[in-house]
Amino acid sequence: MSVESPSATIERPQTQPSRWSLTNRVPTNRANVLGWIGVAGITAVVAATWATTLAAAYGDNHEGRVFSRFALQVRNLAEHGLVGSQFATDMAPYGRSYAHHPPLATILDALFSALPGEGEYQMRLAPYLLGLLAIPAAAALLRAFGLRWPPVLVALGMMVVTGFFWVYARIVFDLGLLMAMAAAIAHVRRQAQPSRRLLVVACVTSFLATLGSWPGIALAALLGLWLLSGRRRVDRVTVAVAVSMVAGLLGSLAFMLGVAGVSNLSAQTRFRTEGGDFTVREFVVQQWLWFRQLLPSWYLALLPVGVVVGLLRRRTRAFTALATALAVGWVVLLPNGSFIHDYWPYIVLIPGVVGMAALLDAVWARVPARLGTLRGCIAGLVALGLVVAFAAMVRGPMARDYIVRPLGGGTLVADHGPAPGQVRAWHISFGAVRWLAYYWDLAPAKVLPENASMARSDDLALMHLDRIPEWLPASVADQPVAREGRYVLVRMADVQAALRHRSPGE
Repeated sequence: MSVESPSATIERPQTQPSRWSLTNRVPTNRANVLGWIGVAGITAVVAATWATTLAAAYGDNHEGRVFSRFALQVRNLAEHGLVGSQFATDMAPYGRSYAHHPPLATILDALFSALPGEGEYQMRLAPYLLGLLAIPAAAALLRAFGLRWPPVLVALGMMVVTGFFWVYARIVFDLGLLMAMAAAIAHVRRQAQPSRRLLVVACVTSFLATLGSWPGIALAALLGLWLLSGRRRVDRVTVAVAVSMVAGLLGSLAFMLGVAGVSNLSAQTRFRTEGGDFTVREFVVQQWLWFRQLLPSWYLALLPVGVVVGLLRRRTRAFTALATALAVGWVVLLPNGSFIHDYWPYIVLIPGVVGMAALLDAVWARVPARLGTLRGCIAGLVALGLVVAFAAMVRGPMARDYIVRPLGGGTLVADHGPAPGQVRAWHISFGAVRWLAYYWDLAPAKVLPENASMARSDDLALMHLDRIPEWLPASVADQPVAREGRYVLVRMADVQAALRHRSPGE
């Protein structure tokens, strides 16, 4: 597994731009041209599948929950100004300000809201583009380690056919920036005198990543130490990158402390680290469930093997170790967040793509050069298999359950407003209905037996036909006001009547 290519670029700093440098001015060879065409093709295919929901209503899923939050914040910013909206963090009428995350996502969505129209695409465009950035950035990262193009392209294909990427890379805002920062610093680390352009890229990506997310701050700290250990001196390069990271960190802290305050940040930290009453066994079972749902079985089987190979190979060893430490730490040190949110372990894609590429590169190197045709056939068959797997994902249960069906809830409430004079956005058996609060511009209220009488009889309530609570007879949905898929709007008069006529034992 430790076989290295005879032509591989060594990891120590170089005095001349490497063949795979981001700033290489030497005419690229045919393999590089074809390789980057392949990367562009993969990116374009993913973009085409994401574009189908770019202007869709915010629905009953994590994407709807996240983007409707930004939509509420941007609307309040437009209506109340920067200070009145608490620096674009006010989520009224849903709830209080949301400012315990670094501010880049808020800034980007506020900027993109200036695009023509007032559509949902404005809140989706920035995170979608940053999610797509992860593909070329991962390619640049893998090439910084001297890995061959066929294994690189296959590893990218393996990454995009996972639910962690296809479903969630477009909502987390930071995966592309994490990959880009890692790629830029990996290239800088290999050159004794990196070009000004490459150094600017490293500084900009480092600043944006630390301004973008908590994982960005954590990865920046690890990458900063990795860069220092590789260059073995404090020089203009390490100082420039460090200053960029610190600037992003200070900007994030100024925003969070200034808007959210110390008490709010402390409460959020306690909730992520200490909240929940689950046992260790329940935690492990829950994480295994998330992984099984969002990673193909073959990826699950190859992931630990790839990480081990990445740790064994000299060129990828250090980065695989720090990326794995980041992924494990993010999941384990913030257990409540990991237990609640299925997308939480998405950072496993970073050590995953490096490990998979290292594994494939090692296998590729062991096939004799004289069997080049055989290698090409195998690569072609693997690529075909990934195309089939991708098509099955975007047309199958993954897309249906995570994307298509949840959109019905948002479409329903976007097309049908509340009853005249309604003052609460009533809902039955839902969690965070920010999207309902956004479309109806009303504070949400969950219908319970003890508060159903508070509603007016002609008020409307949103209900999911698969989540009718035990205390409410299913007949309440027999004559809905409107229906979209499994989502219905019912009159509160029907809910109140059903409660009055239920048997004492119910």
